[in-house]
Amino acid sequence: MSTPAYSQPQTVFKEFNTGMAAALFFIIEFLPVGILFGAMSLDTGLSPLSTIGMSTLVFAGASQFLALTLLNTGATTGTIILGTLIINLRHVLMSSYIASAIPKGNAFRRIITGALVTDEGFALTSQHITSGSKISPWYVLGVNVSLYLQWQISTLAGIYLGNAIPGMQDMGIEAALYALFISIVVVSVSKRTDILLALIAAAIAVTLTINGYSSSAVLLASLISSFIGLGVYKWAKKSGL
Repeated sequence: MSTPAYSQPQTVFKEFNTGMAAALFFIIEFLPVGILFGAMSLDTGLSPLSTIGMSTLVFAGASQFLALTLLNTGATTGTIILGTLIINLRHVLMSSYIASAIPKGNAFRRIITGALVTDEGFALTSQHITSGSKISPWYVLGVNVSLYLQWQISTLAGIYLGNAIPGMQDMGIEAALYALFISIVVVSVSKRTDILLALIAAAIAVTLTINGYSSSAVLLASLISSFIGLGVYKWAKKSGL
């Protein structure tokens, strides 16, 4: 029986490196967010070793910021674990979608496509899938490993540089979320319609914020723009455009 093309050593190496390189774009998000996380961790009372340990073992930016927020409020360990579990349940759907696009193989290949999955990695990999390009588990692994290493480096930068930037720890999770959403939108936009919908969502969010709905502006803008996009898609399909 012949070995699948994506299992050949030279192909594995090439696909892995391609994934590693493709994900380097996200350093523009990870570095400032990592610095913010490091500053907030030290301000919360975590030691540098505990901060590094959280990034190494958890590797989930939003969950780590949530954990810091809960620690500041005196939450119990059980509450923190439950909160991070709930916020990370979306990874089940993301890893399932990516795994479904990988050619069938053994359990190991399935596992590595879901390991280390993040919002950024999912955005990049799903964009690769929807573009019609063939995808291998080694490409996905390269993306995930690249992001993992970037987050560890960014956390270290945060530990050593975070407190050197006045007021950095006071910026809060909002700054991290803005950086996250901007980077995901940039890598996901590939068509003129995507750009238009992103601009519509931004305009709606700004309008809602100005009118006093800042806490729900992003969510409502996302929902409204999604319905607009779905409507336009169905209209274009019906019209044969």
